Amino acid sequence: MKALVLSGGGSKGSYQIGVWKALRRLNIHFDLVTGTSSGAINGALITQGSYLKSIFIWRKLNNKNIFGKDFNPENNISHLYASFAKNCILEGGTAVEDLQKLINKSLHKRRFYHSKINYGLVTYNLTNRKAVSLEKKDIPKEKLGDYILASASCFPAFKKKDIDGNKYIDGGYYDNLPINLAIDMGADEAIIVDLEAIGVKRKAKKRINSTIIKPNNELSNFLVFDPSLSKRNMRYGYNDTMKVYGKLEGKKFTFKKNHLKKLEDKYLELYKELLLKILNTNELISIFSKKVLNSELTKKIERRAFDKLIEDIGYHYKLDDSKIYSARSFNRTLKKRVKYLIKTNNIDDSVKMYQLLENENYKKLRKEALLRPIDLATAIYIYIVLEG
Repeated sequence: MKALVLSGGGSKGSYQIGVWKALRRLNIHFDLVTGTSSGAINGALITQGSYLKSIFIWRKLNNKNIFGKDFNPENNISHLYASFAKNCILEGGTAVEDLQKLINKSLHKRRFYHSKINYGLVTYNLTNRKAVSLEKKDIPKEKLGDYILASASCFPAFKKKDIDGNKYIDGGYYDNLPINLAIDMGADEAIIVDLEAIGVKRKAKKRINSTIIKPNNELSNFLVFDPSLSKRNMRYGYNDTMKVYGKLEGKKFTFKKNHLKKLEDKYLELYKELLLKILNTNELISIFSKKVLNSELTKKIERRAFDKLIEDIGYHYKLDDSKIYSARSFNRTLKKRVKYLIKTNNIDDSVKMYQLLENENYKKLRKEALLRPIDLATAIYIYIVLEG
């Protein structure tokens, strides 16, 4: 029996909808879903099969429609924390009636309870000081939305959830990654989506065959709900899942299958030729490689190092790391960015070194190479792309 295990993570939970999109694309099915906090919300939507609705909800969510009219979504993060602290002291946390309404409105109880996919959530009963793990069959229909919100009541930021006179708080205080609940429900295989958010993670009570999906990129702050950030998180979730299953490649940047290899095949030998031409001796190349790679440049690592260099260049020039690039589109985007910087005279050290390379000023490049090896490594790639 295969489980989908969804961790908590507040607004980071939008990432899991991107994961779901990829699993649908890959035609990967599962028998049960367990979730904590935002994972419990997503898990319910997945159980009832509300894919389009889940996208709509996450693109609609913002701090104002969750936390009320008095909240100013333009405040910076320090003001956001101050607002939660004030509400915690004065009112015992921020009320989230609008989130409760949204959850209740998004639930399709007939589809949920008749789904072939089983469902489980984790919350914590603060009144009894006991963790509460509930399967679909244990949750009364009229209280489904209440228990889902109880799992996501991140006290002290949010108020405790009252159900039948008991106070409940976020399940992340007990188990933010409910693998054990999935095992208790019969799972012997799991797809685990770990948002790596704040919360307690409990060791699995037994080993099961698991596929782990977690963010390669930094997601939004877990208390900042913003449609544009949710959309970005969803793209990350899709990209990372497709990488795990070998359909896309890259680490923080995402490339179509075999397109990093296309860049290697096209440019790596030329890159090494230019490096030798600039540094002039194998001894200097050895020193340069140690500074850039912390090791000698060898056949075994040079392709991996070249891949990393490409991604580092993408970050250096602030290319969109949520897009899926082909070899051609990555270079085209990089070329456009560098030309814009030159045009606006916003030139960094890498572009300066590219201009030295363009003018074949190898002597000056050689002097600066060991002082700024990363900039030289970047400059050579820029030169190949712009002059190629």
